[in-house]
Amino acid sequence: MPNPDQHDNLAQTSAKAQTVWHDDEIGKVSTLSCRTVAAIRAVDAEDATVPYEEPLAAWLAGDDWLGRIRQIKQASDQYHKGLISDVSLRCIAIDAAVLDACHGSAGIKQVVLLGAGMDTRPYRLEIPDVAWFEVDVPAMSDLKQRLIEQVPEPLRPFTLLRVGRLERLPLDLARSLDALLPMLVARGFDANAPALCVMEGLVYYLSSDENRQLFHKLPAAPGSEALVTCIPAALKTMVNDPAVQEKMPHYRMIAPAWKTDLDTFRGTVGSRWAITQEVNLFDYAEHSGRALARDRDIALDHRDVAERYLVMNAT
Repeated sequence: MPNPDQHDNLAQTSAKAQTVWHDDEIGKVSTLSCRTVAAIRAVDAEDATVPYEEPLAAWLAGDDWLGRIRQIKQASDQYHKGLISDVSLRCIAIDAAVLDACHGSAGIKQVVLLGAGMDTRPYRLEIPDVAWFEVDVPAMSDLKQRLIEQVPEPLRPFTLLRVGRLERLPLDLARSLDALLPMLVARGFDANAPALCVMEGLVYYLSSDENRQLFHKLPAAPGSEALVTCIPAALKTMVNDPAVQEKMPHYRMIAPAWKTDLDTFRGTVGSRWAITQEVNLFDYAEHSGRALARDRDIALDHRDVAERYLVMNAT
């Protein structure tokens, strides 16, 4: 992994070398969410004072979104003191939870990441005895595969798998949910063994009915777990507030896409799954010694609007 004096060199390589994002098809293939999230992780990792490394994120984000996030960070005082964004903090928290499930007493040996986007965990997390399955819409899966294949030479060491194997499943869950388990099994997934299902930044983009169907279809062999991030009702209400949108126009785009908050989500998981732990990411930052950036335009207590992650167990 890079040491602090490598941060700038890797970021420059990622930004200057990549041209894949400029293909004509990209408007159809990529989403605002996956590019923004990768860019935020990349820009946070460029700060050598922040103990956080994401060497592939800049390449996967693309030049346009890297530039936008860098401008936002440079223009905001809240980011100039070794602080980390809530997006990167969420990634760090899920990293730790994945490692705990795979290395801890549960000893899970297969992970299913739903809505994988530009996630880089198979290239970062040291779990060589774990089979990793990424699920995303076909266009996104294809794009990510091409980006990994075309990575510039200085970044190639960071494309070596740190998991046992990686299977990338091109599947649109909204249209072909019934195909999830058969496709997993066809790629070597053991439906009778425990699995960890990871849904980071996914369930609040789904309706209650879609979440209900998803959790009914998830692999749930005895000993299986799920890691889910979800937004509190206070945050969903806030982004829909016209006064807030006037100050922060990007919420006008986000608000219509967020369909489910945590209170609603709890009622959709059905009888096959139980929520066993809820972690407020604001509290997680304090307990882990991270300095979390705060948006001064948010009048509410940041703890009240912080995203949560849930640990769930198959029943």
